[in-house]
Amino acid sequence: MNIEAELKNSKPMPPRQRALLNILFTASWLDCILQRQLRHFGLTHPQYNILRILNGSSPNGLSVLDIKGRMIDRSSNVSRLVEKLRESGYLERVAHTGDRRMVVVSISEVGKKLLADIQAAGFTDPSRMPGSKLSEAEATELAYLLDKFRD
Repeated sequence: MNIEAELKNSKPMPPRQRALLNILFTASWLDCILQRQLRHFGLTHPQYNILRILNGSSPNGLSVLDIKGRMIDRSSNVSRLVEKLRESGYLERVAHTGDRRMVVVSISEVGKKLLADIQAAGFTDPSRMPGSKLSEAEATELAYLLDKFRD
């Protein structure tokens, strides 16, 4: 369904406005899908993003500031999210050896198991992900255009 039908808009839109609204609508649509899928695991999308970031940096940890710099949604309260994940046993905090004021956060074995369970449930299966109807060339072009849009 095109964006005009989704928004119940019968008037034509200028191309740049149409593109902007389509990006905003699609981002919201994707967030809803991801939240619904992650709800089963007791996670929000920002919490999943933190686990994914720390899993990628394993076995080294990252500071909260480094995590925030890698987040998709950088407006998230990363400190609060990290603490909630730590309380659930998914993360571990260790004082930095060189600077006692800095804390290094790393994913725990329980957190790695949760990510494995999410993957086993098909969350990261390309054939079940939104956009699976795009060809590889179309996905590459879309990524290029979105990068260009943000420039």
